[in-house]
Formats: sequence, C-alpha cells, structure tokens
Amino acid sequence: MQDPLTLPAPFETHARPSRAFHLTRFVVSAALFATGVLSGPRLLVGTSADAWTDDELDTARALGDAVSEDVTSGVTTTAFHTGSARFDGEWAMGTHQMAVLGLAQISLRHPELVDRYRPAIAAASRVLVEPSTYAFGADAWGAGPFDDLASDRGHAYLGYVALALGLARELDPQLPERALHDALIEALVRRLEAHPLAIVETYPGEAYPCDLASIAGAIGQYDRVTGSDHGALLSRVAEIQRERFVDPRSGYLVQSVDVATGEPRDAPRGSGTALAAYFWSFADEALARELARAVIEGGREDLLGFSAIREHPLGVEGSGDIDSGPVVLGVSVSATGFAMASARLLHDDDAFVGLHRTASLFGVPVARGETTRFLSGGPLGNAILLAMMTARAS
Repeated sequence: MQDPLTLPAPFETHARPSRAFHLTRFVVSAALFATGVLSGPRLLVGTSADAWTDDELDTARALGDAVSEDVTSGVTTTAFHTGSARFDGEWAMGTHQMAVLGLAQISLRHPELVDRYRPAIAAASRVLVEPSTYAFGADAWGAGPFDDLASDRGHAYLGYVALALGLARELDPQLPERALHDALIEALVRRLEAHPLAIVETYPGEAYPCDLASIAGAIGQYDRVTGSDHGALLSRVAEIQRERFVDPRSGYLVQSVDVATGEPRDAPRGSGTALAAYFWSFADEALARELARAVIEGGREDLLGFSAIREHPLGVEGSGDIDSGPVVLGVSVSATGFAMASARLLHDDDAFVGLHRTASLFGVPVARGETTRFLSGGPLGNAILLAMMTARAS
C-alpha cells in the first residue's frame, strides 16, 4: 500500500456530478444563527431530539408514517427539478433506498411496527429492482445495471440498492427480491476484486469513495443476513480507504478519485465522509467510528446550542455543490444531515441534539394528526432524515 494521502494546501475543489443523496432543501446558515437564533428558540426547537436518541416508538413512527405514505403513493423523477435528468433519477432512486433503510431500522428496533411498514418497504423495494428506475444509469453506460451484471465494472450506485435490499431481507428472509439481491452482491464483490484498489466506477471515468463505502456496507449487511463471509475483502477495502482516500490531517474522506490510480480528484468533504461513516457501520465498525469522529469531533461548529458540520476541513476553501447543498460560512446542509447518523454511531447524544435542532429549525417539521413531515425536505429529505436518525449503533 502507498503512503497515506497527502493533500496540497489549499486543495483545489472542482464542481462535479453528485453521487450522494442529499438534504438539498435544508438551509443551514451560520449567519442566521448569529443574527436570529437566541437561547429562547433553542428551548423550543428540536425538542424531540431526546426521543430519537432514546428510540421512542411514537416519535419514530410519526416520521416513518410520512415516509411510508410517500413511497406507497409513488415518488418519481417528476418530484424533483434539479435541471438534470441524471440527478432527478438519482434522487428518485435515493428516496426509495433511504425509505427502506429508515423503515427497516425502525421495524428492527420496534418489531411491533413490522406489519405497519411491510407494505411500504415492499413497494420501495419493487421500485429499486425496476429497470426503468435506472434510466440515468443506462444513459451513462449504454446498458441498465441489471442487464450489465456479468460485467466486471461500473454501476457503483448499486451499493445503495443492495444495502437497502439487505435491510429488507433482514426483516423478511423470504424477500421476493432475494435472488436479485444475491446477484447484485456477487457482481459487486467481483468488481471490487477486479481492481487493485477496489475501485468501482459510478459512471464512466467517475469514482467516489462514498459509493465504494455503500458497496462495502451492502456486502457486510449481506453477510449478516445470509451467513456468508466476505471479511477478508471488506478488511482489504477498509484498509485501502484508510490509506488512500482519508485525509490524514482532517480524517475526512476524499470526495472523488481517479479511476485508474486512486489519486484524489476532489477535496476531503464532510458530506461524503458523514454518509460513508453510516455505510461503513454495516461492514467495519472501527472505520465507521473513525469517519464519524472526523465529522463530529473535528468538523462540528456549535453556536447557542445549534450544531452544523463543515463541508471542507479547516484551512481548505471551497463552495457548495449538488453534493453538499448550500454551504454558508463553511457549514454544509448535507454533512449536517448525514452527521446525525455519526452522532448515533458514537453514542454522542449532545452532538445529536445540536444537529437535530438545526434540522428542526430549518427543516420546518409539521405534525398533522399522527404524522410528522419536514416540509423543507420533500420526500427525499424526509427519507434521509429517517434513515440517519434511526441509524443502528452497537
């Protein structure tokens, strides 16, 4: 293995397509914190944070019901208006993937909710195995991901899909999609093994360590539910990520790398690091905690009881993009949302409360009957928040 990654200072950042699925509508603004957030609002905003850390059923069910309604009624690309057919397709897929993760995590924590969410998990899982869901991938590769499973390259976004199916399969060992789940894992394992640095392209010429983390998480979850053993491969992939893709100064994960050499093509980023920490929690607890500590202990900004996560490490300048959502005074929408899973992985209730207050302040949670929605998040944002706030911690 090569020496740990050393980045030039300051590292040049590049605008590029998104792989991670984000809370793009949540506006995290430190300027607003300074001018409008005082101690009074802190006592009124995010009051359900303790209920989430305590895994209280009623609180989780209120958001779970909203996400369940969304995916049961159907979420298509028409729900998104990014200006890019690729991103609209990613976000529609991501809504169903995150919905399965969140609803499954609630159900595993509260078995009495299994029957309540079984129809929504089944509906979302069906969408995830529907070839038409992946028009964005077929356009890039010239073939849909399920038509291309015999290939040794590409379609790294399938890690997101396989992880969701793995959670659904943990709930239902007779999952109708289990044969395709088996085939997906076989293809993803083969693709990791085919590259000396375990790099799988998301799109031609594009590779993202966070997406590789989703593949590792999917394989780890598969081993959990089937009794298979890919431990040696997962250990190798984890060590490559540590040595090649983690910035030794900040602990942040580099956002994109060269497909052939593994050299960084973008800066270390909080959004990808926080999401990767969640994915690695299914495959390598030690690496998951290392990445989680990087964002919670090294990347967190606190003010008046509210918390947000820096998108770029201290001393590195960079703007926002489709991955991060808005970046204001250095803090990132997506990193802040994804980092709630990191706080749970570390059992850091104080960090979780601060991040939850920020999401609640700008996400605009509204209760209607027994259902709660974050109005600023839309179907994708609500599904992401559900998955991150119910992340399983050992």
